[in-house]
Amino acid sequence: MVAENLKRSNSPSAGTSVNSSGTSFTDGSKLSKKVKIARNIKDYIPVVLEKGHAAEKLKRAAPYNFFLTAITDSKRTHNEHFTITLQEIFDESLGEVESSVQINFMVEIGWLLGHYYFAGIMGTPLLVLYGDETPELSNISKTHPEVTAVKVNMPTPFSTSHAKVMLLGYTDGSMRVVISTANLYEDDWHNRTQGIWISPKLPALPSDADTTAGESPTSFRQDLMLYLVEYKIAKLQPWIARIRKTDFSSINVFFIGSAPGGFREGSRGYLWGHPRVGELLKKHSTTIDPRVPMICQSSSIGNLGPNIQTWIQHDFLNSLRKHSGPPELTHFPPFKMIYPSFGNVNNSHDGLLGGGCLPYGANTNDKQPWLRGHLFQWCSRERFRSQAMPHIKCYTRMNLEDQSIYWFMLTSANLSKAAWGAFNKNVNIAPCLRIMNYEAGVLFLPRFVTGEETFPLGHARNGIPPFPLPYDVPLTPYAADDKPFLMDYLR
Repeated sequence: MVAENLKRSNSPSAGTSVNSSGTSFTDGSKLSKKVKIARNIKDYIPVVLEKGHAAEKLKRAAPYNFFLTAITDSKRTHNEHFTITLQEIFDESLGEVESSVQINFMVEIGWLLGHYYFAGIMGTPLLVLYGDETPELSNISKTHPEVTAVKVNMPTPFSTSHAKVMLLGYTDGSMRVVISTANLYEDDWHNRTQGIWISPKLPALPSDADTTAGESPTSFRQDLMLYLVEYKIAKLQPWIARIRKTDFSSINVFFIGSAPGGFREGSRGYLWGHPRVGELLKKHSTTIDPRVPMICQSSSIGNLGPNIQTWIQHDFLNSLRKHSGPPELTHFPPFKMIYPSFGNVNNSHDGLLGGGCLPYGANTNDKQPWLRGHLFQWCSRERFRSQAMPHIKCYTRMNLEDQSIYWFMLTSANLSKAAWGAFNKNVNIAPCLRIMNYEAGVLFLPRFVTGEETFPLGHARNGIPPFPLPYDVPLTPYAADDKPFLMDYLR
């Protein structure tokens, strides 16, 4: 597997942090010394916003609760309404953190604990489930006994524990769920566009509450618990029990997960991957004209097959084109893919090194020349992020003519069979869905978020704010001489 990220040339290696004097360390035990050397928080974190206002910001972001991360070199993002920093996620105005879980692929533990220190929650119990092994993570409990780090074991070398989920427990017994696209290391929170969904504060249920009490209209609690069970990690059991006793009724989005393995359709349909999205769209999406395009955007692209029919149409679009109206059996929606061109990356804040978060290689690209005709530039002028390369991943269907978004999905899942699943076409009975990765995301369906049939695009409608898209529309096509950025350019 190609590494998901490539560090900037002036960055420390994974697991290493640098203080204001330039001194580096790779041992988590030296963290407290490092943060003492830093003169103040701004010596450690490049974008620092005033404390105490995160709760107000989250309230203003309703009903979507969807943010992008601050971009260090784009100062106009620092005070944008829907910009968030990691320190703000830990802000005391959202709750006093007493314990937490971080599920992620890449974790720079020294950098993360520095954030915990400056947030005033250093020393609270922290469970880290990670995918990418480093000596700092495997040894962290020796110097920080409050931290338990567990490597997520995967069934094959090609599988990845790729989800990015935070569970924050508060001293009053409540909790919060955060789902993002960002790894937990410095570069991903620097000059890269990342997406973050933050749940409302979820209170604990009364001790005598019925076991069915506190579920959201979207069954988010049940789906989250089922997903966490798939990790088969004992250390998660207390958190699963806590979730079961927490009131999730204020959550208005659906949890969308992927888990590695082979799956058949059950009483609730398929629980994971693209078929799960299809089940929800079939039940809850308003009728969509087949001419409305499917717009995909991710930070990497898998091996999709020799033509668009192989997997994109046969599997992926066949699920994501569904809606509650009469099924369209013959026409697939137009497929559009936002992926940075070489020019996008070359003109980014970090130059070609800005493509370090885009691990799409020539070996894969050469096998699917048909994809070139479906590619669009990364352009985010309205959000001041055109030069901040996208590590975000999102999928949507929208109609520019009537300025409507039918649904939107934020997820860790790149456009790949490993992330979304592929059907085994050789079985004679119900098809078996094969998924390689752990992934996590949220699906915004208008009926549950706003009570309308579509989200407004661009301008408020009936008092409902427009959905805060991370990129500009209409999309910007590749010019004749444009080519997708390939990781090989950095070698």
